[in-house]
Amino acid sequence: MKGRILIFVVCFFAFSANAQEAVLAGKDKESTTDSTQQRDRLLEHLSAAEKYQIAGDFGRAALENEALLAIALRRSGLIAIEEGRFADASSIFEKAVKFAEGADNRTNLAVAYMRQNRFDDALAQAKVATALDPEHKGANYILGNIYYAKEEYELALPQLENSFKSNPEFELGRALGFTYLSLKKLDLAKKHFAELVKLVGRDSADLRILIAKFYERTNYPAEAEKELKKALALEPGKARVNTFIGYLLMQHFGSERFPEAAAAFGRELKIRPNDFYALFFSGVVAASLKQPEKAIPLLTKAIRINPNSGEAYLFLGQSQVDMGDLVNAEANLRKAVELEAKGGKNTQARRTHFLLGRVLLRTGKKEEARNELKIAGELQKKALDSSRSEINRILGQVAGETSLESVDENSVVSKVDVNLKPERIEQLKKLKFFLSDVTAQGFNNLGVIATQGRRFKAALAHFSDAYEWKPDFPNLGRNLGIVAFQAGEHEAAVKHLGRHLKSNPQDALIRKMLGVSSYFAKDYSGTVAALSPMNEALYADAELSYFYGMSLIQLESNKEASEVFNKVALSTQRNPAALFNIAQGFMALGDFERAVAEFSQVLSLAPNTPKANYFIGQCLIRLNRYADAERYFSRELEISPSDPLSKYHLALTLIERKIEPERTIRILEEAILIRSDYADAHYQLGKIYLERGELQKAVDQLERAVTADATKDYVHYQLSIAYRKLKRKADADRELEIYKKLKEEKRKNSGPMPMGGDSNQSGT
Repeated sequence: MKGRILIFVVCFFAFSANAQEAVLAGKDKESTTDSTQQRDRLLEHLSAAEKYQIAGDFGRAALENEALLAIALRRSGLIAIEEGRFADASSIFEKAVKFAEGADNRTNLAVAYMRQNRFDDALAQAKVATALDPEHKGANYILGNIYYAKEEYELALPQLENSFKSNPEFELGRALGFTYLSLKKLDLAKKHFAELVKLVGRDSADLRILIAKFYERTNYPAEAEKELKKALALEPGKARVNTFIGYLLMQHFGSERFPEAAAAFGRELKIRPNDFYALFFSGVVAASLKQPEKAIPLLTKAIRINPNSGEAYLFLGQSQVDMGDLVNAEANLRKAVELEAKGGKNTQARRTHFLLGRVLLRTGKKEEARNELKIAGELQKKALDSSRSEINRILGQVAGETSLESVDENSVVSKVDVNLKPERIEQLKKLKFFLSDVTAQGFNNLGVIATQGRRFKAALAHFSDAYEWKPDFPNLGRNLGIVAFQAGEHEAAVKHLGRHLKSNPQDALIRKMLGVSSYFAKDYSGTVAALSPMNEALYADAELSYFYGMSLIQLESNKEASEVFNKVALSTQRNPAALFNIAQGFMALGDFERAVAEFSQVLSLAPNTPKANYFIGQCLIRLNRYADAERYFSRELEISPSDPLSKYHLALTLIERKIEPERTIRILEEAILIRSDYADAHYQLGKIYLERGELQKAVDQLERAVTADATKDYVHYQLSIAYRKLKRKADADRELEIYKKLKEEKRKNSGPMPMGGDSNQSGT
């Protein structure tokens, strides 16, 4: 896309003091009355939404809020484009299309993407817009612009022609002209440029220079020369036109027109005696025509103006060689090499090193000469070009700085201007304030409606959008925290709940939610900080006390945690649900005897409490009381016959005592039947078969264990043993390496046991 002129003009409607609308390309300005009507529509939707919401008709309320947001987001997006905030505009229109799918919004989104040079994204949106409305002028206009910017001229042409026909404005016209030339449609281009002159209203040197450069870039040098001569006829003293003519003659017409080029540069020097390019090219022409006495003063002056031009030192050195001045030639050629080493421009590096090498040979510096000639030879391998081609590269390099970009086009080019007047800035400020409030209210209302339907993920998204528009919207921060908590998005909950609690420390509900969310976000110090101010109220809530105590354990404050659990246990002896939580806390502390006692109390109050027997069994395993553990796991299975955890651990009590192997296998198979991805159950079956010498069965079970959970180091270890016994050495070595790696990574403290329990006891 280098060198292309990105075109597009967004024709914004006038904004009233109350509201604004905009449409891309090809519509008349909206009246103040229409803008006022648009504001009224916003307020009507807002009023209707509130009416339906109060009446409990959430379906209609949602529709009204969505209609409100469709209008408000579109207006805000257009303001962002007008202010030049294109990243904001794209974000806004990305949301707007969710509430109002249509060609207008898709086109505006394409504009926002284009302004960020996101051409592929812009192209996708423009295509959607034209699919929605094939006759949409703005969408076709933008589509043509995108293809033009991407230099896909065949695709750009019909879009640009249609857009220019319906909206003949200059910048679009010049893009169309360049497209004709790029597609080698010379006759159409000439006709179009004649129309473009009429469109501008007057002929001018600037316009002719612009057209000439289009011709030159698309390899029509004869037409370019004609246009430049027209420019001089219109304005004989126009700067750099003669330089451009001279460049054109050198670049495209060969040495036979070098004298004409020299004359053109001479004319430029009469107008601008200190123009570097005119001096430089005059010197190059003189050097090429073997006129060193003319070249040397021209190039010397050019260097005084721009001492960082390596090419100028090269041609000066060459001319001095032609004059026999080897001392100064060597100095200037070394300067060209020095500038090259510093990253300066020198497209003639090979030639510079070669010429310097020849000079050094003539002055007896053979070692240095060989080095320079070697460098020249290496560069020669990279680019074997004729002397003429080398000159062309210099001309091409300098042309980039003397072509379209260097000429003042403001007199003939219309552009989008984001330099707003003070009164407009103030007007937009008021509009943005109004729209931010309305938009936040719309999103907040949708969040409330989603919360009523217990769609907490959707509510969180809506409240988050509202927060982006107006962070201080009443109760929004609190609502955000609550729905994030309900949605299980605990990190987001911690952020919003913490912010709200900081300014509202008396909000007990938010404090509790913050403590719990911090726990699940593994911010244990945050849990302690949030819950500790509750003092005695904390101990009245066994669940909160559990999170508080478990956080203390994670912070290695076991003594304090024990005091918390003990205090709550004593006050909840007749409350099985509360005591159940606290008993788990004693498990986490490693006080298994106390945990057994408290779980037993739970069972005495509520004999069918799920998981109570299971947890007692877990504690008894850790106390090496496997026979007692067996009884409790069996009781758990009477309550929950399909509990794979209890089945697995029941089998484990038999494995640890090395009894009833057939029963053990049957129980493990039952656990796997319930939960096919139970890695530890597969693992224990694999171990049993390995000990029995049934190696293939062992491998089958251990491989299934790895498939179910590849992070268990002990599974890889046993699988390596099984492979080795089957003489599968490579597989065995691989599994052993995995085991060692996982074992190293495992040197971390495990997190606290989750409430409800899902711990898998393994054996290695």
